[in-house]
Amino acid sequence: MERTNWLTAINVTISICLFLLFVCIPLTVNPYAEDAWYKPKIDAICVLIVIITLAGAFKHFYLGDHLRYRPLPLLLPLLAYAASAILSTIFSVAPQLSLFGDPMREEGISTLLAYAALTVLFSQLVASEKQFHLLMLGLIGASLLIALNAIANYGGYYPIGQLVHQRGYLGPGVGSTVGNPNFLGKFLVLILPLSLAYGCASRSRVQTLYGTVAFLACLVALVLTFTRASWLAFFIEMIIFFSITGRMLLRKKGVMVAGTAIVTCVVAALLYWGGAQDSGRDFFDLAGKKIYGSFDFGKGRGVATRLFVWEKTIGMVRERPLFGFGPDAQSKAMEAFNLEYCLRFNDWSIADRGDQRVIRFSGLTLLDRAHNNYLDVALTQGLVGLAAYLATVITFLVWLIRTLRGEKNSSLRIIYCGLAASFCGYLVNDIFIFSVVSVSPTFWSLMGLTLAVKSHTSELTPC
Repeated sequence: MERTNWLTAINVTISICLFLLFVCIPLTVNPYAEDAWYKPKIDAICVLIVIITLAGAFKHFYLGDHLRYRPLPLLLPLLAYAASAILSTIFSVAPQLSLFGDPMREEGISTLLAYAALTVLFSQLVASEKQFHLLMLGLIGASLLIALNAIANYGGYYPIGQLVHQRGYLGPGVGSTVGNPNFLGKFLVLILPLSLAYGCASRSRVQTLYGTVAFLACLVALVLTFTRASWLAFFIEMIIFFSITGRMLLRKKGVMVAGTAIVTCVVAALLYWGGAQDSGRDFFDLAGKKIYGSFDFGKGRGVATRLFVWEKTIGMVRERPLFGFGPDAQSKAMEAFNLEYCLRFNDWSIADRGDQRVIRFSGLTLLDRAHNNYLDVALTQGLVGLAAYLATVITFLVWLIRTLRGEKNSSLRIIYCGLAASFCGYLVNDIFIFSVVSVSPTFWSLMGLTLAVKSHTSELTPC
């Protein structure tokens, strides 16, 4: 095979792998496995990263087509984050969990390194304007499918045969292909401003409709997750988006009409589900209970339980402040608080076993996360790891804001505004939830893709 044919084959292979990582991973499920959502995703991610690495090495060393390094503003904090993950693994209190990951979470050392690798790969390997748009439109399309599946699940239809309620989740929300409703809410918070921005920025009516429909479906799905933290994050990111887009959107024809249509459709959908009082699916009753529980700081699930876990986590961080307890070792670090948690929040029952009576605890009370991603990083990777993570996201946001302010193309600037709002909403959501392999890869990949955009600014015009 000639060298040019080899180069074409390698470039196509890398492009396909990037598309699969960015677009298809959120859709990946195995409805027949015990772990339908998380292990299939991280296994696929690791395989694709290995393929890209081998293809790049073959291209560089054998074909002599040397990879061109693009300046990466996040390089030092990313290296520090990866180093802290490695050091915390070395000093882990549960080496097996840190090395291979908790079977319920799959966020061991290999997963954390994969996250950092995704940012680097997308920042370096996205080669053109066309590829950027293909990836963005693909992600919006995948999100539309995820949202439609979630809406169908809420209505009692299960197209792919897997759903949260069949796996023991007791809440009212839907999880689609992402898993737990809290995780789906977090994913949609990341996607909603992107679909809105892309719909507003596009010069094609078809793509404007595409972005608008995706935004509408994702918004309805977000509401149906019954995830209060994601509702709050969405509200904040929309304030950010409209405050920084300002007059740019008012100049776009059809934006007000599309906005009115979206609000009308969402209200109509909620009124429809609000009347569905059979099977305990009264939307307004469920939403009211969720909101009411947010103000119960004593025994209510949500705020009260999180305050309890946060307090205990801060105490644990003080015990091992430098490198933490090790990746995915939260269950080991927090196991001493399970009984106290169960008794305080009445999350237990008494069962008869022959002539004995035993206490049975709910599976939901096995504390293995702080339900605050920043505290989780501090607990597992220590304050060193937390500092590296914060340095990474802050460096990225500063870069993004500077890039946004300097951008003259109004359409591209709207896309930057959508990206900024998405990341801010995601980081707000992280105050109440934790990293998970069904969402975090999209976050890290999107950072890398955003960094790659600047390399093509001279040629980039939203399609």
